[in-house]
Amino acid sequence: MTSSSSSSSPLSYMTCRIKVNIPPWQLANIPVAVHTHLHTLLFRYSDGLDAVIINIADVAIEKHKPPHVATFAPTVHVYAQAKLLLFQPNRGQVLHGVVTKVGHDYCAIKTLGVFNATVSRKDVDTSKFSEQNQLVPGTEVRFAVKDVNHEGGFFSLTGALNQENTGQSSD
Repeated sequence: MTSSSSSSSPLSYMTCRIKVNIPPWQLANIPVAVHTHLHTLLFRYSDGLDAVIINIADVAIEKHKPPHVATFAPTVHVYAQAKLLLFQPNRGQVLHGVVTKVGHDYCAIKTLGVFNATVSRKDVDTSKFSEQNQLVPGTEVRFAVKDVNHEGGFFSLTGALNQENTGQSSD
C-alpha cells in the first residue's frame, strides 16, 4: 500500500484477501461465520494495513479451494475477499474536525465524527482565533496531524493548530 501525500484524503479503498479461522461450532453456516469475524475488525487499528478499517463491502468467500483444517488448532481456515474502506491519516495531513472539549492545556477534536485527536495548548496559534471566533466546543477546525497513535487496536491522533492551512474552518 502506498502512503498518500498531506493534501490527499485520509480515506482509501483496498481489496484484500483475508484468512478467517472458523471454529467447529460455526461450520454449519460459513458465510455468517466469515461476516461475524470481519465485523470484529471494524473501527480497530490494523497493523497489517497500517490503518483503521471503517467499512467492509463486497465480501466473497473463495470457493475454489476447500476449507483447510488447521494442524494445531481446532479451526478451519477459509479465505475471503473484501473491499475495505480505510482511514489512514499521515503526519502533516490537514484534517477537518469539531472541537469537543477545551481544557487548560489541550483541546480535543473529533474527526469524521468518530476519531479522537488531541491538540496541546502549545500547538495552538491563538492569533487564528478571535473574540468572535473562539476555540470552544462545537467549533469546526482544520488541524494538522502531528502523530498517529495506536496500541492494542485502539487509535487516536495528536494534532496541531499552529501550522499553515490550520485553524477555524471557513467551509
